[in-house]
Amino acid sequence: MEVKIIGCFFVLDSQKNDNIRKNNIQKIKVLVTKNRELPSVDFDGTGMKKQMKKYLSGIIGSDIFHLEQVFTMDDQNHVGILYLGITNTENITNLNEDYQLIDFKVKDNNTITFGEENYRYQTIGVEKNNNIEYFHEIDVVDANIERTLLSLLTSYKKIRVSVDNSDVLFKFMGSSFSLEEVRILYEIIKDSTVDKSNFRKKIVKYCEKIETQEQSKSGFRPSQKYRFKPLKEDIWI
Repeated sequence: MEVKIIGCFFVLDSQKNDNIRKNNIQKIKVLVTKNRELPSVDFDGTGMKKQMKKYLSGIIGSDIFHLEQVFTMDDQNHVGILYLGITNTENITNLNEDYQLIDFKVKDNNTITFGEENYRYQTIGVEKNNNIEYFHEIDVVDANIERTLLSLLTSYKKIRVSVDNSDVLFKFMGSSFSLEEVRILYEIIKDSTVDKSNFRKKIVKYCEKIETQEQSKSGFRPSQKYRFKPLKEDIWI
């Protein structure tokens, strides 16, 4: 039986805003080949995570990223082991010419943005052995694109659940960030809005202030920058 390790690699792309009073413009992107396929490698019998880590590092020129196994997809004689990767664009130092980063977004729990295309989907619950199993049906003709979108959607749903009980948001951040940038990312992932003050109170104890020399020509004070400060035996929210 053929076993492939598949990387669903999400990257936060923060474009600097010329208006210093505004936060950086943030987009989530995914790593795909020029043919819009996910990075994958045949399992060589060694440690899966170690093998996927080495493979992805070779693609982006860095080993600074979060990686975890999320799902196993069984398709007749093929098994796909999905690994979720997360990083910031500042950690991508030498992107392999055969790969690219394209936009990815899930909106209203029924639409996936993948590059310049939008795909409708629905989640269906099927009862099996007194349990409900959920399946995503995506409105797409190309079977390869469908597999790619299913893998990405499954991994993205994992992120969406994890933002409320882990520090996964900070895996997207670069070496410094503002509290507002964390909130904006949270709202992008959850596709919802939160109270700014309450959100800040929940995350600030996990953020350590950084002194910066940045100064605007117009005299406006830039946003306070932070770095992530993990706390032992605690979760951030």
